[in-house]
Amino acid sequence: MAHDQSDPRGTEVVGQIVRVVRSLDCSISEVQAVWASKLKLTVPQWNILVIIAEAHEQGGLPVKSVAEALRVNPSFIVHQSRPLEDLGFIRRKGSSTDKRVVYLSITPKGLKELNGLTKSRDAVGAAIKKKMGEAATLHTVELLQQLNRCFERCRLRLQIED
Repeated sequence: MAHDQSDPRGTEVVGQIVRVVRSLDCSISEVQAVWASKLKLTVPQWNILVIIAEAHEQGGLPVKSVAEALRVNPSFIVHQSRPLEDLGFIRRKGSSTDKRVVYLSITPKGLKELNGLTKSRDAVGAAIKKKMGEAATLHTVELLQQLNRCFERCRLRLQIED
């Protein structure tokens, strides 16, 4: 049975979810900080590099797409990607069809640096799977995706109400 919006238990559950997700986000950021520090990057720069690397087969991503993936303003990506470019981890290329669009792609050096951390990154994934089990890990991912969709729908409803 669904809880009425005024039901204090519903508010309590949302509070619990928010606290757990915030705690999880902090834990993830702390792990990412270890990897980022090995490359002399900040966590936001690490996240940008990983997003761009994941699109390696596509030949790169527009700045706007990276910003959307990280839910930040495109100007933040422009600013934070400059050190990545200076380190030779990514390259920036303007679109041949739209001068307003800039593509970011990973360089061979960037791939090499990320590949140097594969063992550590794989160990984190293996530790999670060992503790939770393969099925529970996959189920948790599904539940988190479902939770994200629920919060997204709530956000849209709240925007419509305003």
